[in-house]
Amino acid sequence: MRASDADRQLVVHNLQRAHDDGRLTLAEFDERTRQAYSARTYADLAVLTVDLPDAVVAPYRPPAVGPAAAVPEPAEDAKDVVKPRASPAWRVVGSTWFAVSMINFLIWGVISLAVGDALYPWWIWVAGPWGAVLLVGWLSGLGQRRGADD
Repeated sequence: MRASDADRQLVVHNLQRAHDDGRLTLAEFDERTRQAYSARTYADLAVLTVDLPDAVVAPYRPPAVGPAAAVPEPAEDAKDVVKPRASPAWRVVGSTWFAVSMINFLIWGVISLAVGDALYPWWIWVAGPWGAVLLVGWLSGLGQRRGADD
């Protein structure tokens, strides 16, 4: 069976992981990447990762022939890791904190320049407690979403 661009990209991704772990030299990685991009069949792709351990690189598995061959399942360690992201409400709160803190800092800076001396940094009493509350909330997991369908 002929390989698709997505199949080639999966193999190149696996080769990159092996290179990052030090299992392939730069020359080997370069040669195998060229072979992956010029591969035409699943057999051409399968030989490129056959000597790499499964724990490091998700082995390339060509799809089965038949009705169950619609979409091949990637190996378990080839699945993307979902990184936590801020929910929209936390983005608004964080952006508001940043904007208010910067406005207060700029006001303090302008007044300090006009007076010719650095004044007491009063703006820290606005930015500090609010920022500390946001930081504790973020570190405790509030406001983070983890699913790709959020």
